[in-house]
Amino acid sequence: MEVLHLDYRPGPVDWVLSLQTRLQKSSSSPLRERYVKWQELGLAELGMAVATRIDLTVRASYRLGELIKRLRDEIKKSGQLELHLLEGLCFMPADQRVLYDICVAVDSFYFELRSCFEVLRRFVLRFMRQMLRKPMSEAQFANVLHELGVETSWIDPVRENRALFFHNTAPWIALEIHHRKPIECSLLVMKENLAIFDDPTKFITQREMSEAIIGLQAALWPLNKWLQAKIQEVEKASLA
Repeated sequence: MEVLHLDYRPGPVDWVLSLQTRLQKSSSSPLRERYVKWQELGLAELGMAVATRIDLTVRASYRLGELIKRLRDEIKKSGQLELHLLEGLCFMPADQRVLYDICVAVDSFYFELRSCFEVLRRFVLRFMRQMLRKPMSEAQFANVLHELGVETSWIDPVRENRALFFHNTAPWIALEIHHRKPIECSLLVMKENLAIFDDPTKFITQREMSEAIIGLQAALWPLNKWLQAKIQEVEKASLA
């Protein structure tokens, strides 16, 4: 089999490299010795997976935003917004594929965001166990995020929504109109085919989706600093 490999190095690789550099320069010889086995212990591939997932999550978010903007611009150009709202008509874009592209982007958003969180957690747990010899559970990981003051209210909804759209239904999409002229709108993702929007548990707003990805991004560097502090604790203990 003849294979051509592709060069796609993720941008957020610094998150992992900063930990590698810290271990390489550690004052603790046991830590430096363990770092030699970084690849053997599976941390090399897992670290790259973290960096790649971060990039994929950002790209999924950008892609969704681009598609929503494209749809909004077409509605604006049509000049038919008020008529559609007045008569309760569904808007049909010239290329209906954009609506399915948005559905795909919604699925991708939830898949990538949840996967990124899971891979990040898996990396931290393995790093603690293999590098620092401090076994850590998923519950303890959640406690660390809480102690760091990281917003975590998005975690369970992301998990639940990914499971919902991947196992039970497809996303139903609509636009919430905030202002008609000039048009200001945002995506609504329904968990079922809705006619009345009086129960917020039955739909997801674009704002909620934005807050989720902001929550993940806000957790990254505090978590990195926490790991670096744990490295320092091991170093101090080895000198005692």
